[in-house]
Amino acid sequence: MKFVSIPEELASKRTASLEELYTDERWLALGDLIPDGLLIIDPAGIVRYMNSAAESINEVYRVMVVGHSLDELIQQSRIDLSILPEAFTHGARINKTVQDTDGHGYLLSTRGYWRWSGESSAFMVVLRNLTILAKNIKTEQEAAIVFTLPGATAKAGAQSDNEPIISGEATSKIVTRGLRAIAMNVNVLILGESGVGKTELARLLHRRSGSPTRPFVHVNCGSIPDSLFESEMFGYERGAFTGASSRGKKGLIEAADGGVLFLDEIGEIPLHCQAKILQILEEGIIQRVGATVSRQLRLQIIAATNRDLYTLVEEGRFRRDLYYRLCVVTLDLPPLRARPELLAPLIERFLEKVNQRRSVPLAIDAGCRRRLLACSWPGNVRELQNIIEYLGVSCDRTATEADLPLRAEEFSMPVPAGTVSPAEIMPLPVTSEVNLREAVRNYESAMIEAAIQKTGSKRKAAELLGVDIATVVRKSRTQPVA
Repeated sequence: MKFVSIPEELASKRTASLEELYTDERWLALGDLIPDGLLIIDPAGIVRYMNSAAESINEVYRVMVVGHSLDELIQQSRIDLSILPEAFTHGARINKTVQDTDGHGYLLSTRGYWRWSGESSAFMVVLRNLTILAKNIKTEQEAAIVFTLPGATAKAGAQSDNEPIISGEATSKIVTRGLRAIAMNVNVLILGESGVGKTELARLLHRRSGSPTRPFVHVNCGSIPDSLFESEMFGYERGAFTGASSRGKKGLIEAADGGVLFLDEIGEIPLHCQAKILQILEEGIIQRVGATVSRQLRLQIIAATNRDLYTLVEEGRFRRDLYYRLCVVTLDLPPLRARPELLAPLIERFLEKVNQRRSVPLAIDAGCRRRLLACSWPGNVRELQNIIEYLGVSCDRTATEADLPLRAEEFSMPVPAGTVSPAEIMPLPVTSEVNLREAVRNYESAMIEAAIQKTGSKRKAAELLGVDIATVVRKSRTQPVA
């Protein structure tokens, strides 16, 4: 076989094109979308390119590395990169697991790029976070609750053995709206009482919106002391304050770079830190405590709370601009008492999970099951799961009504205090001129009017009736209340 030599001018053009790539804005934007850390080193051993993920993994800003030698990168990185000099010298192709200072594992891969003449043109280093990869795979397999979309429900007997299934038209609409928001990179705010499944919904949106290997960082804003909130969330540079780590520390927000940052209990964020959170939402820029340079992040923000943020805004305890930046798309999860059709499948699924950990399977008799179905469940899904686990511990073979630790006032699905009951609405007369459909519309309108009169506003009336504000406005006879 005869080989055709490549003209020298073509080889030079190819090399020049590669070097131009380092500063091409299109490549810079594309490279920052790669979830793995990527570095390119020229034949002289100078780092020519570093993407956003590599910044996060090495905890080194690219302005401190690009244009400097490979040895400087190795000295500043929190990753053990001691294998790189020898691999670079020989242009070796390696795949090896390395660790950072905290013992987390990374897959380090190297590849050489050669000129047509056989000389080295570039050396590429790729870093993949194995800890995040393993964590997200586990989350995918062991998620607590799955919300099913219309037409996507698994066949009978084909569901995961570890996951109860929450379905229904209202829930499907919530999931569909959330996925559309994630696809458009719009901030999502999940509302609902404690225990309704806000965290599970956030995890579901993360899993279904893209690669499950992307980071998902769950931050409970209410569990971080005010004095530590800024350093924990934003991280700090070495020597930023007394007692700071000598190597600095990556913050929780920065750890979510390239994935989803789930801000649970968002209403608990200290007022003095809300301005910095707002900057991240608006510009995607973060600056560690004590740092002189800022960093661009690629984040999808999902927030959740069981508090009334608008009331906190009116009371001056939550920034108004942050509130409106968060609630672009609001997903309101109804309490379990408003979804009684979920009780039976949830009981079965939780019972199945309990029996996987018992040597003798637990059964629930008819009387106990009736009491469970009649409970109002003020603690929602979390309370139901805890009760089933309690029965799994306290009962030998069969759980009876006497084994339940629930209080009597929690049963018979009572109407919540302050709720407008049907008895408060005057019955409508049945005449030949009014058909059933029109009578139902009139009854809905009358009930909504009664709720508005009782609460003083349509927003509060919507909360009282368990519907969204748009439904109240559409079905009420009067103009929206200001």
